[in-house]
Amino acid sequence: MEGGCHCGEIRFRVEGEPSWIGACYCLDCRKISGTPSMTFAEFDRARMTILKGTPKEYKSSASVTRMFCDTCSSPLGYVSSEHPDKVEMPVGIFDDIEPLAPHMHIWTSRKPHWVVIADGLPQK
Repeated sequence: MEGGCHCGEIRFRVEGEPSWIGACYCLDCRKISGTPSMTFAEFDRARMTILKGTPKEYKSSASVTRMFCDTCSSPLGYVSSEHPDKVEMPVGIFDDIEPLAPHMHIWTSRKPHWVVIADGLPQK
């Protein structure tokens, strides 16, 4: 699967199936996306190839390093020191998001009351 940032400065490819796909309602995801939730897909980090450009990185917490485009600010994912062999990537940056439907909702205790989850997926 391929994708990239909004301005096209960064392009990537990920091979293989995601380990999990989930919609997250935590404060970090809300702040990074500017939306009530952000859907991530987890892939093996070794199967991610940057085809064009160089993502900017910053440590958003003691255990998380986030990647983004330095030109358009599109979030490209993050790596946690708790599982450094994995990369969590927002599904919206992929060219085709149809195969990346969420399997669960996480941090639902942080979701706004006006967000109604009615898809029957597990909630954590």
